[in-house]
Amino acid sequence: MNILLLSGDGVVTYESLIVLGAIILLGLFMGKIVEKVRIPYITGYILAGLILGGILVALNFEDLMLNLEVISSVALGFIAYGIGRELIFSKLKHTGAEIIVITIAQAVLTTVVVALGLILLGVPVPVALIFGAIATATEPASIMLLTKKMKTKGPLTDTLIPLVGLDDAVGIVIFGVLLSVAKAMDSGAALNFLDTIADPFFELVFSLLVGIIIGLIVAVIIKKSNKNSDDKYEVFLVASVFGVFLTVAIAKLGIHIGDISVHLSPILTPMVLGVTVTNLISRVNAHDTELAVDKFIPPILIAFFTIAGAELVIAFLGQTDIAYGAMIVVTSGYIILRIFGKIFGAYLGARAMKSVAVVRKYLGISLLPQAGVALGMAYQARTDFPSEGVTILIVILIATLFYAFVGPIGVKYALGKSGESRA
Repeated sequence: MNILLLSGDGVVTYESLIVLGAIILLGLFMGKIVEKVRIPYITGYILAGLILGGILVALNFEDLMLNLEVISSVALGFIAYGIGRELIFSKLKHTGAEIIVITIAQAVLTTVVVALGLILLGVPVPVALIFGAIATATEPASIMLLTKKMKTKGPLTDTLIPLVGLDDAVGIVIFGVLLSVAKAMDSGAALNFLDTIADPFFELVFSLLVGIIIGLIVAVIIKKSNKNSDDKYEVFLVASVFGVFLTVAIAKLGIHIGDISVHLSPILTPMVLGVTVTNLISRVNAHDTELAVDKFIPPILIAFFTIAGAELVIAFLGQTDIAYGAMIVVTSGYIILRIFGKIFGAYLGARAMKSVAVVRKYLGISLLPQAGVALGMAYQARTDFPSEGVTILIVILIATLFYAFVGPIGVKYALGKSGESRA
């Protein structure tokens, strides 16, 4: 069967639509099943993806997954938008410096620990730098979902949520710089300081500008709506969907002015959208917007995590020249070194800022989840490093599967032990 909606690369096909439907349904049921044995439902979504990925490979339909890349991008956009909506300036004015210091401390230490550790394990320096940069990324979706489901409230939650958003911004900058350094080292070209920082700098600046501009538009739509109308939730949802779709699309397409092309961050841009919107509208409207969006995105998030599992199987089975022994060593090293860097880095940052005991003790273990942003970085590395890129992607996909099991369990444990759960 090969019925196409339109022809051409990257165009959604009817076959892909069938796969998408199967992804959402299988992911939903697998999430419900694993919850019964006290495993986070996000892990169930990943497991569903592993099953579906194996089926697609067996049927030789794995190319259909290429058409679903837009779903993952949109899901990341909504996740980032949700993080941005939690960054309320009035709440951050008392803890802003603490969050910034802890974020930078754990991100930098994680990068250094992972990169140096992998170099000692024999990984080439350019590749080790890429792994170090990717290790900074913390996956916000499971953290956001668990804090909502457990109805957490307290200093750990108030530190964790904005930190996750800022962590991705810091990670994007670190990744951009180290990617430029790694590419220069790999090609043998001389390192140029301005060229090295120019790309991540412009990516950061234009991501901020686009996010703010579109955020202003969305905020005006929400503020001008009739607060007493029965369809206010519909207006809030449509405005949010418009904003996320537009920021994600512009970020993925980039901005092209003459001979100058600037790529934007598909994470940071919608996150800034959320920050702008939530700080320009009333608290009541912000709460109603959150309610409207939360009812819309579950199928998208299910699809996102399930697709990640399927891509792992497809990428792994698609390689016939994998050095399994070396890959096991690198993957294990990456996972262990990242855990150490995150936990120890968060502890050092929290201790330096004299954070309360629950933050010092439990913040690091809450930062272990890793998925979307890291996968996006790994895909970029695959594009820029044809020889080593696939290996980088597979290692990160396997690590993502591990963190899909361990990460949410760590977050749930930390939030429960901190005494902040109200569920």
